Amino acid sequence: MKKILIISSNRLGDCLLTSGVCKYIRDLSPKSHITFVCGPMPSKLFEFCKNIDEIIVLKKRKKSIHWIYLWFLTFFKKWDYVVDLRGSAISYFLISNRRFIFRQKKTSDDHIVQRVSKIFNKKKLEPFINFNENLVLKKYHLNNIKKLKARHEIIVIAPSANWVGKIWPIERFSELIDKIQKSKKFKKSYFVIVGSQEEKAHISKLFRINNSLLYNLVGKTNLAEIFLIMKESKLFIGNDSGLMHLAALAKVPTVGLFGPSDSKKYHPWGEKTLAIKSPKTYQQLMGFKGFDPKNIGSLMLDIDVNYVLKKIMNFIKK
Repeated sequence: MKKILIISSNRLGDCLLTSGVCKYIRDLSPKSHITFVCGPMPSKLFEFCKNIDEIIVLKKRKKSIHWIYLWFLTFFKKWDYVVDLRGSAISYFLISNRRFIFRQKKTSDDHIVQRVSKIFNKKKLEPFINFNENLVLKKYHLNNIKKLKARHEIIVIAPSANWVGKIWPIERFSELIDKIQKSKKFKKSYFVIVGSQEEKAHISKLFRINNSLLYNLVGKTNLAEIFLIMKESKLFIGNDSGLMHLAALAKVPTVGLFGPSDSKKYHPWGEKTLAIKSPKTYQQLMGFKGFDPKNIGSLMLDIDVNYVLKKIMNFIKK
């Protein structure tokens, strides 16, 4: 049995975009044992993936001590393949027959899916999770959504992100929800609001200013149930985030709002996806003198609600 080590990202979005690697390795060697390294958040989803046999949760620690921890867990094994999707130095200090190391290239405009595929000399390793729904025990909200689906069209909204600069103002999400619900196309809509416990304070304002039909899932369930709920929905709208990439992976029509990030490299992957971009480039939004990512507000203020609504309506028609 071949032993495969895949070192993936700490972030959910990057793990999802490169998830096709797990399928490729499994197809290449069906009887292999795949050990998958990722951060705490993505581990809560990838533990239900049939293409993964073992997960090592790598939590960031001060002075990069987490890499020493990972080395200790992996050095005393002989690996057939080491696949390093983070381009870290640790890959060179492990015993392995073959190494596949992904390196970020600032000069490349290719999407991350295409760039990762190239390390295996493949054109496209499509994001993929062979998800085992039977292992998901928490399905209370999923069952509620299925009941609502009999009378409504479910739209999932993710109004947050991992950095304040990438967050479209919550007031604009509220206005967008009102306009969508008043349109003839979406008059039967029910909006499922998703986000983590840490994002609860930010998103809670949405429920105070909006009287539409909203189902609050913020901090109330796990990624696995959210993924299954997305599969029941008609549309996803959110900021550039891991939840946006999760929606694209669930094959729901996905709309992502982009400002200070490169939509060419990180747009939601798939045919039923749309990236709505700020009129300013990410270089213009972040390239000015004195820019401090730790002391900044939303960089998404140039994206107008009516513009987003028009783009969404055209997207749905197609």
